[in-house]
Amino acid sequence: MNAFKQMLRNRETCSLVNVDHASPSLVQFLARTGVDAVMFDCEQGNPSFEDVENMSRAARLHKVPAVVRIPSAEPWTIERYVMRGIDGIVVPRLDTAAQVARAVADIRYAAPRDFDATAVLVQIESVSAVRELEGFLAIPEIDCFFIGAVDLSKSMGFAGDYGNLEVLQEIDGVIETILQAGRCVGCLVKEHDLQTWHAKGATMLYTHVNDFIAMGARQWRDMAHIHPR
Repeated sequence: MNAFKQMLRNRETCSLVNVDHASPSLVQFLARTGVDAVMFDCEQGNPSFEDVENMSRAARLHKVPAVVRIPSAEPWTIERYVMRGIDGIVVPRLDTAAQVARAVADIRYAAPRDFDATAVLVQIESVSAVRELEGFLAIPEIDCFFIGAVDLSKSMGFAGDYGNLEVLQEIDGVIETILQAGRCVGCLVKEHDLQTWHAKGATMLYTHVNDFIAMGARQWRDMAHIHPR
């Protein structure tokens, strides 16, 4: 079992950083900063299959788990990404428990020998998924329930505004249900809300390397008393 999967299972606080750029060198750099896992976003990002293989090799060389968010949950999509040497998979666009069960079965089929060492994260990002949450939680192979706040807010009719009070209340209820089941919650976090989501019970803290860079740049300017242009 890889270290990231174990942390998810134990509900230990851990970081998952979206590399944002198809760059093995950036993966190497991130690995040296002590992040718990890196994610290659093949749903909303632009990595090719070759990029995924090369970035996975870089991650493996520096002993940081590599996770891929796939574009969709078709069996052939799952198999093609799982066979690129990754350590975990984020499955988006799941609205029913039956779809989740099918995705888990397809991951197991694609990697029968490595399945127990592969981190499996599913996204909760639609009104339908929230309604089916109890069914999602009944599937034991899932290591983390990753709340897609932006898409959930779109599904609720709020055009991506996950700061809307109604959306926040819905997310709070989802978190409470997952925690009551003794399972791991993952959330997108930014500098201004990281502590808030962590305090609510999210232990898989997901962010973008672009936000890391921006935060570091602001701190550097503050320390040097340099005003941004």
